[in-house]
This record gives sequence, C-alpha cells and structure tokens, in this order.
Amino acid sequence: MKWIFVALLVCSSLFSDVIAIASDGNNFNSNISSQASRCNYYIFVDKSGNVLEILQNLNKNIKGGASSKLIDMLNNKKVSHFIASNFGDKLIMSLDSNHIKYTTYEGKVNTFVKQVVKTTSSSKH
Repeated sequence: MKWIFVALLVCSSLFSDVIAIASDGNNFNSNISSQASRCNYYIFVDKSGNVLEILQNLNKNIKGGASSKLIDMLNNKKVSHFIASNFGDKLIMSLDSNHIKYTTYEGKVNTFVKQVVKTTSSSKH
C-alpha cells in the first residue's frame, strides 16, 4: 500500500524542489515521526534522495505555535512536499493554504527515500 502513495506522489509531479521529512532521529535509519510539528528533526532531501540538510527541531517544546513556526521554516526552505506519519487538522489547513503538499507515511526515512528514488527513476523511462 505504501508504494501507491509514493507512486501518486511522483506521478502528480509534487517533487519540484525540496522534500522535508519529519523524523524521530537525525539519520536515514530513523522512523518518520508521528509528530509533524513537534518531531525531533527535519530531514531535507531532493527528488534523487540526496540529503540537503538535517535540522534539529528547536520549536518542538514551545507551548503554542509549533505549526506556524513549521510552516514558516518550510516556506523559507522552499519545501514543496512534507512527509510525516500523522498530521493535525490545523497543520493540514496551514499546509494547504501555503500550497505545500503533504503525504502520510509510516516507517523508516530510508525506506521512504528508497521508494521515492526508485519510483522517480523508473518514471523517467
């Protein structure tokens, strides 16, 4: 079932610039976080799976406004697509209003990235 979401993601050309992944850890072996705005790290990759940047989430423990801080950061980083294993309603509305696509994906960061690269490279033929 996961491959369907990845295929839809690639086929709908949502990968114009940068993909941000909410992560529990600071590497590809980490789980994709269920706390999109309050995850531990954000991993930024391009459509080829190359790591562009890994940032610690400095806003994960603030009392309020974590979603709006996330949206600001995603816009500043020119993120076109955001990945997490769970999204709150308020964040979804903010992502939509900022024209940032999002996908729910459960599993390891590396599994997601491998599927994206595989799907992207096979769609070029």
